[in-house]
Amino acid sequence: MPIPDITPIENQVKSGKLAPVYLLWGEEDYFIDKLTEFFEKNVLDEMQKEFDFSICFAPDLKSKESGLKGVMADCKRFPVMAPFQVVIIKEAQSIDRWEPVEDYLQNPVPTTVLVLVHKHKKIDKRKSVFKLISKIGVSFESSPLKDSEYSGWTAQYLKSHGYGITPPALNLLTESLGQNLNLIANEMEKFFINLAKGSLITEEEVEKYIGINKEYNIFKLGDALFARDPSRTRKLCIYARSHPKDFPAQSVIPYLYKQFAKVLIIHHARDKHLPVDEVARNTGIMPYFLKQYENAANAYAYKDTSRILRILLEYDAKSKGVDADMETPDLIDELCFRILHAL
Repeated sequence: MPIPDITPIENQVKSGKLAPVYLLWGEEDYFIDKLTEFFEKNVLDEMQKEFDFSICFAPDLKSKESGLKGVMADCKRFPVMAPFQVVIIKEAQSIDRWEPVEDYLQNPVPTTVLVLVHKHKKIDKRKSVFKLISKIGVSFESSPLKDSEYSGWTAQYLKSHGYGITPPALNLLTESLGQNLNLIANEMEKFFINLAKGSLITEEEVEKYIGINKEYNIFKLGDALFARDPSRTRKLCIYARSHPKDFPAQSVIPYLYKQFAKVLIIHHARDKHLPVDEVARNTGIMPYFLKQYENAANAYAYKDTSRILRILLEYDAKSKGVDADMETPDLIDELCFRILHAL
């Protein structure tokens, strides 16, 4: 599924050619939040909002006598000061009975824009109300990105604001911030505040403004293990002992598992005589880092890589208290030793 694109709806708002109803739904909050904010700020000006703009929260409607029926009755009135009346219902995922909405949509008022904000979960597309919305209005699905898409999205987000970023800095940034687009976008504001447009963001800026140590972090540990370098690995393990909060097992182990799983894919591509660069691209390996994965595949044979993945699963269980009573630094030390020797 492609990355959700909010541009078509933004263009509708800008042109004034609005549908009678918009359903913003899905498991990725970021795009829903951006569109909701866009409707709030761009359909009406501040004076028009005094009479022709309303927001309600679906859970609150359950305690009101008029409830959802009352909101749908309000949708039938005509605007006072503006070409449109805007009605936004937030937390629509808590609506149990959609009949009032469905009844209204049988004959919607063309000067009312109804926005239903349905976050955190999918809708049942078989329900007649959702079929009706798709027929007469706009149903926008906000799906989570794939693991391989976060780096590209982050780079594009920075580019759209006039900034570039080096591949190492991008990798450090996206791997550190995880898969939370709202968090990523909020953290990017630190660059926009402190750096001039046109700046190229490096690992130094990531360290300075986001607070991620560019030399001692989970990703450098991964690099050392990829290179099968005992000296660098030991140096990072010693640092991890004095900074355990920067190396939580719950973050280290999933990250290493994901990385070594990609090494296994490189092995598979080689065995099947598939184009490694194409397989890597489909797996989410940035071209800049492809050589690093290939070197790791050279350093660890196929059987070693498979064994390492089993080791990581074993230590994931240990980190959760299964058959182990170890402090995190000891666990990380032992895990790294076993990875280096594929034991």
